[in-house]
Amino acid sequence: MTVLKTGQHILQEIHTGFSQLPESGVDNLISQIRKARRVFCVGAGRSRIMLSAFCMRLNHLGIEAYVAGNIPCPPASAGDLVIAASGSGTTPSVVAILKRAKEAGAAVVMFTAAATPELRDTADTIIEIQAPNGLINKNSPESTQLMRTLFEQIVFIAEESIIAILSKGIPVEEIAKRHTNLE
Repeated sequence: MTVLKTGQHILQEIHTGFSQLPESGVDNLISQIRKARRVFCVGAGRSRIMLSAFCMRLNHLGIEAYVAGNIPCPPASAGDLVIAASGSGTTPSVVAILKRAKEAGAAVVMFTAAATPELRDTADTIIEIQAPNGLINKNSPESTQLMRTLFEQIVFIAEESIIAILSKGIPVEEIAKRHTNLE
């Protein structure tokens, strides 16, 4: 297969998976971001990278947002929102942070490809993405890509779509002022 055909196949996978995104969960997330005092993003590995990009954009919009585990990162409490991503739904570090956030009174939203019973008890909202959730996906009809790549791509596009919605009405000059001051 050529790079062009492989890329087209990947784009089709993303299109198919993204079209199955539960809109009610995403709409709920947008509503919660708008009313949250602060937003915390939690993930591990590549999911954390996707959420770090999202967190950066939230700050560009003037929303106080942190990546859990980074410095600075205050403790979450009531009125805060924790947004997490775990393809497997069982990443120990992510699940532990979500439990702590719930105990502190924060709202929890989770992107996952596997809504486990434990997650259903911990997250207020689960946005389940139709994508492989294992590290080894032999003969998966869902994706020709490695591991949880499709999940991560759909999370990223969902986040960018959320940013586009949240940015409506904010002058681009205002957003640009928050982009950087050292470049």
